[in-house]
Amino acid sequence: MITEIVFYLLQKGAHKEAKRITTGEIADAIGVSQQTASRKLIELEKDGQLERVMGKVRLTDKAIVEVRKCVSEVLASLEGTGMIFRGKVVRGLGEGSFFVGQKEYVAQFKKKLGFMPFKGTLNLFIDAEDVEKRLTLREEKPIEIPGFSKGKRKFGKIAAYKCMIGGLPGAIVFPDYSQHGLQTLEIISSFNLRKELKLEDGAIVPVEIAAHD
Repeated sequence: MITEIVFYLLQKGAHKEAKRITTGEIADAIGVSQQTASRKLIELEKDGQLERVMGKVRLTDKAIVEVRKCVSEVLASLEGTGMIFRGKVVRGLGEGSFFVGQKEYVAQFKKKLGFMPFKGTLNLFIDAEDVEKRLTLREEKPIEIPGFSKGKRKFGKIAAYKCMIGGLPGAIVFPDYSQHGLQTLEIISSFNLRKELKLEDGAIVPVEIAAHD
């Protein structure tokens, strides 16, 4: 949830650098008493979303991640399919970077998804109730990435669905050959999602399916 104070500080550019903004200014901007504004600032600081630096305030990376999550959920409601998964970040099997890095796949990802993927996948473990959503999604027409062969080795087709994860664009991919079960989603993006969204194992992150063209 984006609080009024966080929204105001975003408008003031406090996500880019520390800004000298008084409690009185914040109180006037959000329509509360100076005492209430001060209390809310302390709460944000305790939650790790705000830092005070030499009399200035700055939004932390944690605050920005929360903002991105909220924005992406709003965009999904307005523009997307309304299908949202919430998954727990888990370690993969170590094969994602190998397959995503194949030049034949990379060329098709760029052509059909519009981006060059980071060499690796982000794996999310979804609850049992979200498996039904996954099955429903697979009934929709995907963006098809063709398979190919290298010598005696075959690389299968990939079904892809554009998505937003934590406010960043990407795609959920379903390879023909996968060792993952129904409760694991594999996501690719041009971004290193773990780094950009500050994701540790066990973190919960929303993924919304983008609207079809």
